Amino acid sequence: MKKTILMLIVVLFVICDSRAQTHNIDSLKILLKKETSDTGRVTRLNTLSFEYAGIKPDSAMRLALEALTLAQKIHSDIGIAASLNRLSRVYDNAGNSPKAMELLLQALRINEKINNLDGKARNLGNLGVVYANMGNYQRAIEYLSQTVKIFQQINEKSALTTTFSLIGGYYFAMEQDDSAMVYAQKAYSRWKKSNSNDVSSALLLMGKVYLRTGERSLALDCFRGSIQQYKRARFVSGVGASYLGLSNLYDKEGRADSALYYANKAFAISYSLNKYTNSIDNVGTYLSGLYEKKGKADSAYFYLKLAKAAKDSVTSQQRLNQFQSLGFDEKLRQIELANTEEKAAEERRRNLQFAGIAVAILSFLILFFALSRTVIVKENFIKYFNVVVLLAVFEFINLLIHPYLARLTHESPPLMLLILIGIGALLVPLHHKLEHWIAHALTEKNKQIRLAAAKKTIAHLEGGKND
Repeated sequence: MKKTILMLIVVLFVICDSRAQTHNIDSLKILLKKETSDTGRVTRLNTLSFEYAGIKPDSAMRLALEALTLAQKIHSDIGIAASLNRLSRVYDNAGNSPKAMELLLQALRINEKINNLDGKARNLGNLGVVYANMGNYQRAIEYLSQTVKIFQQINEKSALTTTFSLIGGYYFAMEQDDSAMVYAQKAYSRWKKSNSNDVSSALLLMGKVYLRTGERSLALDCFRGSIQQYKRARFVSGVGASYLGLSNLYDKEGRADSALYYANKAFAISYSLNKYTNSIDNVGTYLSGLYEKKGKADSAYFYLKLAKAAKDSVTSQQRLNQFQSLGFDEKLRQIELANTEEKAAEERRRNLQFAGIAVAILSFLILFFALSRTVIVKENFIKYFNVVVLLAVFEFINLLIHPYLARLTHESPPLMLLILIGIGALLVPLHHKLEHWIAHALTEKNKQIRLAAAKKTIAHLEGGKND
């Protein structure tokens, strides 16, 4: 009977949580259908991918790939970087941390190129999260510290609050409670100044630190505050984590019934969220221990059995994630291949255009010199024409070398200007020599034309007199 009641409680929480989860997704789907602009659709697709990332990896991947394809089609660097960022989350959830890092670094390079500070900060922050998921908290803090500097620079208050909480959480994981509390209080202080809703994680962290340092009354206030904030934000897993904190607190105070009550609520939430199967193992084992201390062997065995099943499920899910990751790799490879072919076609078109410009310039020069054999050209026109030719040659060289110059100088305006000035300095002496040669050649040619014309005139006049 007890098992039936426990399972009914679990099912009730599953229903409530699934409604909360699907509400936001349904709203985003409606907005996506109404969106008409390509740029807007890229943003909507990436947002929806973010919502699906933890519950439906296939859907999250499909949406992110669709966003990436569209962003590449409209040549939106911001959209491409954002899509890569979303893809990295899917790979990270699938347990493929190296691929997640690779995609984040690609996105980071794009955001650095276009000087998108907000995107750069989020890429660095996500790199920190990937390192944290691998257990390298110190490296995670290093990346998140870079994120803090950028968010402070662009005055991104809400994201700064979240980043402070993350850093504090990683210090807590390394059992550096003083540093953890410093960053939790920074997050809380930032929240009070920005008046945002994102303070729940800071309150939860403060509660954990206070609990570990023995300040239970302060811990109780923080846990209760975090529950209220998490409920307001509809972040169900956060509510579960706060319930677990309360359970730990009451267990230390020897209030077994209260500890069991909140541990059961935390377990029900963990059970309802497929993405938190690791949490089921941890909370289930903890709850089993509470029941064992209370002398309820049946309940202890029941939760221990559920915890073991969850652990087995995690192992199976990890294997499944590896296969999913291979499938994701193939889909991403196909998009990259299509993009490479498109770039090759564009490069061919560009080369043809350069060839056309070169042919046009040569044809113009050949035509000019061909006609100049029979046409008298004025000296002022020769000077004007030489200047035009110089500008045309300089611009053609600029067009030809610009992609390579941009990569060489990392698109630094001062460096590019200096190199172009150097090219101009080389062209000017050549231009003067060419101008002198053309002027001399055309002047001599003009003299010859005038002399030939004069001879014809004299011959014609002399022929008239003889007649």
